[in-house]
Amino acid sequence: MNWKRYKALSPKEKRDETYYIIGLDIGNESSALAFFNLHENTPEPIDLSGGYGKPSIPTVMQYITETKEWVFGEYAILNQGSGTEITLHSMVQRLGQNEYLDIDNKAVSLVSVLGLFIKEILSSIRNINPKAEIVGIVAAVQAYMDEAAHEELRRAFGLAGYEKELIALVPSRECILAHYCGGNFEEEEQVLVLDYGSREVRGGLYHMAVNSGAITAKAISSLFDESVGTEVIWQKVYSLFESHFRSVQKGTPQHDQLTAFAYQHRDILFQKNIRTKPAKLYYNFVYPPFQQAITHADAEGLIKPYRQQFTRFIRDMLAKNVYGTAIPTRDIDVVLCTGGGFEMLWAREAVADIFGNGRSRVFRNAKMVVAEGAAFIAAKLLDIVVSKSITVEDNHRLSVDIGLKAGDVFLPLVERDAFWWQVHQPKLILVNSLVSGDLQFAVAQRTKSGDMTELMLHNLIGLPSRPKGTTRLRFGINFISNSDITINVTDIGFGELFPKTDYEKEFAVGLK
Repeated sequence: MNWKRYKALSPKEKRDETYYIIGLDIGNESSALAFFNLHENTPEPIDLSGGYGKPSIPTVMQYITETKEWVFGEYAILNQGSGTEITLHSMVQRLGQNEYLDIDNKAVSLVSVLGLFIKEILSSIRNINPKAEIVGIVAAVQAYMDEAAHEELRRAFGLAGYEKELIALVPSRECILAHYCGGNFEEEEQVLVLDYGSREVRGGLYHMAVNSGAITAKAISSLFDESVGTEVIWQKVYSLFESHFRSVQKGTPQHDQLTAFAYQHRDILFQKNIRTKPAKLYYNFVYPPFQQAITHADAEGLIKPYRQQFTRFIRDMLAKNVYGTAIPTRDIDVVLCTGGGFEMLWAREAVADIFGNGRSRVFRNAKMVVAEGAAFIAAKLLDIVVSKSITVEDNHRLSVDIGLKAGDVFLPLVERDAFWWQVHQPKLILVNSLVSGDLQFAVAQRTKSGDMTELMLHNLIGLPSRPKGTTRLRFGINFISNSDITINVTDIGFGELFPKTDYEKEFAVGLK
């Protein structure tokens, strides 16, 4: 049913048990599904694993050339290496690039394959109720996914047959905050969100307050780090299992077989029981099969560098913020821990070591929080629940280019869409004019449409005198906050005839 038609129904008609309001978290590694229980007035997870205790499933599609059929999820991973199948990973990450795939000598768009995945995952609703009718869907997306990727995802929903049911694509952080706030948030809090996924760990610190009946979440800090994503850790697990194989068996194991084995056993390395007794892994996909024990010390050695990086990431979040000074841990009211990374015991402990257990919210099904939040937002948009709307104010991604202006010429130092807290490489500028002791230049910002606004006019005094085209300066830019920068100018000379000097100046600039 078209979601607009459902929204127009009377309150009594909307409570029909065959109507399903869906929240879909379609992630790069795994996807999760939730529905809004119309009788209990609360979102609930949908177990896509068939009762095996993992409600989420891998975002993986596989084409089996022998039977010319598509399979998806966990089966697509475990089936690798059994024939000439084509297995597709990281589909969400590849959106927005108009990518085509060679499938059985035919060009098939990535969007159409993702559409098949969406169709399959949503068909599981009928396992709950054979008469189920989906009347509204909110799909969670990454906060900084570009519009081209948004458009391809919308097309995928259309190819799956759910174009009219798709209400909105909502950033995952807003789904997490909606899950936390529900309809009863009346506080003013500093809320830290840690979303630990496959590609990266994403963090956001928000000052949340109620203004005019709505919730405003001002982003104080917003960081991400790919070096500690679970995908990187699983690669280390794979290498560990491969080393076990090589120590016992001659030759090299098939990559697909070892990938399936690692998928089945990787979680065991990070569970509580390995601290009291070794975990025994059975390599039963080779002949003769063999057994390998992994101790707590083995697991700790594997994970130690990632724990250190994760802890440093949290510290960086508190330091790199719009205030320009580090925020004390005592000022954080609550920490929301979501994403598959928090299924690892050490990740939960790392958060508790910094903030204590009292402020940490670790959810039983950490992977399901985003999907449940999306289902809640869908119910709100369809007037099923009455709750305050959430607006996220985020200025961490630059909306303008920042650079040097000379007449109508603009030389960018930092380009639009960069994050202010990133390390920005300095730029070399060759002055195409005579320099006789001083040089005037302007710092400006430029919009997407090309309009320039001068931020300041500065005069470099005391430069060495040089002929036209022989003065080279290095301009470095450093952000103190999202609105305050410093620019450093260094003379680097021009060959042997005009060697560099110790000339260096630094000055502050405020963005508008």
